[in-house]
Amino acid sequence: YDPEKARFLLKKAGMEKITMAVAASPAATGSVDIAVLLQQSAKQAGLTLNVNRLPSDGYWSNHWMKHPLSFGNINPRPNADVIFSQFFQSTAPWNESGWKNDQFDQLLLLARGETDEAKRGKMYGDMQALVSQNCGIGIPVFISNIDGVDKRIQGYSSNPLGGFMGYMFSEQVWLDA
Repeated sequence: YDPEKARFLLKKAGMEKITMAVAASPAATGSVDIAVLLQQSAKQAGLTLNVNRLPSDGYWSNHWMKHPLSFGNINPRPNADVIFSQFFQSTAPWNESGWKNDQFDQLLLLARGETDEAKRGKMYGDMQALVSQNCGIGIPVFISNIDGVDKRIQGYSSNPLGGFMGYMFSEQVWLDA
């Protein structure tokens, strides 16, 4: 966090004393509180953010992805390919920032066909780096999942990509009666 550097960069871009609207709604969990915190931090850099609190009803249909600065919620997905395909591929229907990157798209297609697990993992890591360094999206928090299972459930293990083994538990577990 460096408000002085942010102020310098805004001035350099000719955007000092700019005012921007931030669309936030209880429909995007935590977004109103995060928008207020961003508003307070941005003020220290000379940027004015006006928090536009929108109702939950109709947020996803009428506001999500229709404002320059807004919030979405991305819940865990079963694997990295699904989340990259749904939110970051150039043609993805839920590409919230409208980001397009040919290198990313090519890696995504190649990774799907790669059978060497180490090479495939590196490809997904490279894609994650491209998103982190170039995509116009901020991820302020990550969801922590806690799964509870009965001791009779066998074959169960944790998965960082989502609850109940990344939603794949039905393929891996059995009941030891």
